[in-house]
Formats: sequence, C-alpha cells, structure tokens
Amino acid sequence: MKQIINSQTNVMTSTTTSGLTIGIDLGDQWSQFCLLTPEGALLEEGRVRSTRSAFQARFGALAPARIALETGTHSLWASELLSELGHEVIVAHVREVRAITGSDRKSDQVDARKLARYARVDPEILHPVRLRDSDQQRDLVLIRARAALVRARSLLINSVRGLVKPFGYRISSCDADCFANYCREELPREMQDSLGPMAEQIAQLTAQIQDYEKQIGTVMAEKYPDAAPLRSVFGVGPVTALTFVLTLADPQRFAQSRDVGCYLGLRPGRSQSGESDPQLGITKAGNTYLRWLLVECAQRLLRIDAPDSAIKRWGQKLCERGGKNAKKRAIVAVARKLAVLLHKLWVTQQRWEPLYGVHSVMAIA
Repeated sequence: MKQIINSQTNVMTSTTTSGLTIGIDLGDQWSQFCLLTPEGALLEEGRVRSTRSAFQARFGALAPARIALETGTHSLWASELLSELGHEVIVAHVREVRAITGSDRKSDQVDARKLARYARVDPEILHPVRLRDSDQQRDLVLIRARAALVRARSLLINSVRGLVKPFGYRISSCDADCFANYCREELPREMQDSLGPMAEQIAQLTAQIQDYEKQIGTVMAEKYPDAAPLRSVFGVGPVTALTFVLTLADPQRFAQSRDVGCYLGLRPGRSQSGESDPQLGITKAGNTYLRWLLVECAQRLLRIDAPDSAIKRWGQKLCERGGKNAKKRAIVAVARKLAVLLHKLWVTQQRWEPLYGVHSVMAIA
C-alpha cells in the first residue's frame, strides 16, 4: 500500500558537500540506484536490498548527497533513514513525472537514471512532496485496518444474500451492523449448517470494526483535539475527521482552503488546446479513501431527513438542473465544498454554522 502523501512542494534548501546526485528506484525486494558526479557523468550504478540495514551499509558511508526517490510503499522509511544519514532527500510525485511513468522504455535502471538527472538539474521537475511522519502513519493504520475489515464484511454480506436467492429466500434489508442478527433469524433451517458460520464471522467482524471505531475516537480526542470542530458538521464522524487530518497532516500547508478540493481530486480535469476545451470528469488525484468518505458524507448532507443547511440548499439547486447525472454531479460538488469547509474549520477552530450566510442574503433580498 502506498503511503499517502502531501502534494505541497517542499524542496529542501540544504546544500550537499559532495556534489553527488543519486537516483533510487525503490522496489519491493531490490532497489536500483544511480550515482552522478557534479558534472553529470555516470559514476556508479547498481542495486541494493530494500531493507534498512542494506541502505545503511550502502549509503551511510557516502558524503552528504542529493538523493531522489519516488513515492511508494518504501518511500517513508527510506526517506527518513537517508535524511538521518545526512543526505538531502527529494521525494518525487510519481503521478506528475510522466517522463518516467509513461515512458515506453521503462525499467528500474532507466528510472533511477532519470531521477538522478532531474534532481541534479532542477528538483522542481520532480514535483517534490512531503511525506507524513511515522507517528501519523501509525495512527492511519487504525483507519486502514478498519477499512479492510469493512470491505471483508461487505463481501461476506453480499455473498450470503446471493447464496440464498436461488432458493427463493431473502435476508431483510438492514444496516451492516445488524445483518448478523437478521441472518440468524431468517436463514432457512436447511442452510444453517452451510451459511451459519458466515453469519458468525460477520458478527465477529462487526465487533472488531466497532472496537476500531472506539480506538479511532480515543486517538482523535487525545492526540488531535484540534480536529474536534470537524465533527460539528452533520454526517462527519470520527473516522472521516481523523482521516482528513492525517491525510492533510498540516492545516497551514494550503494557502487557501479551496486548494484542498483540488488536492483530493474533486475538481474537473482540463485538457485545453487552442479552441478545444472539453468538459472532463474529476481528476481523482490524491487520497482515494478520503475522497470516498467525503462523497459518503455529501450523500448524507443531501438526504431529505438531513437538517437544513446552506450547503444542502446549494446541493439541491444543483440537483434541480436536470439531466440523468445531475444528482451525481451535485454529490461530487458538495463533497468538494465539504473538503473546503472542513479545512476552514480546522484552520479557524470554529464550529460549523449550518445556515452561515443564508440570513444575510435573505436580509438583503
């Protein structure tokens, strides 16, 4: 699983004493590296085991150098270790470096060379990013583990529903937390032996998910008290609030709150050329899980039984424009506005005012 990263450029300003530039293409078992002299000549190429001890032995003896990595599973510990060894580490945004990811001559050796040469000429080419620290990553493990259990439970629930249908039975529609109880009561007697263990497994997963949710609430209250204003928004629970805080990591890294929607891939893409400027879908950049959570919160905000709010009224107006995709577009637009709102509340530490701005507009009218 890739580490979630911050897209804000954070180029290090420290100067290297050796003048060497190193590009490392991180792999799961082996990592390819390329060393360039200050003049750009190829000094050495090779590969090293993707372990802490191997990196310590290979790069610990070198004088401080500029090292470029790609974002990936091993980028967090590798960047921290190399920084501790005194090197200037640049973590390249893999999605932005199309010359590497989109090359028709892609290999680990070629990627390491490109990383080294780009870092030597101008690190801005690599769109440097700043990874979250290890403590935040450990806290995020709780959220990831819960999400994995939720996916496993959904798979089992859908399997049980599908397996009973050929025999003319149906399990009543209900919340996932209550499915195990309904399943025990409504499963036909002749299928208790075959599907009963699945119902028990669903019950165990539900208990584990609820335990994770308690831990998430405790972590947020003890370590991230500044995330409390996010909970004031209807539909935003501790999971969404903590995921939002850990994904963005630093509320001050965005100059404007509206940039958060772009960072999370909730803005339309653009491919303008000459007179052509087609309407595209959202970019879907950034953290997929957080974007999914925001869309889920947006759906709750637009429900009929949701409390009245300015953002709900705005979303309903988008739905009224018509078209078969009007509601879907409105949900995405509300999710983008919700991301901006949550960041604003995080920065200002103010509670959500559902009808903020509505009364002033009515008074003017």
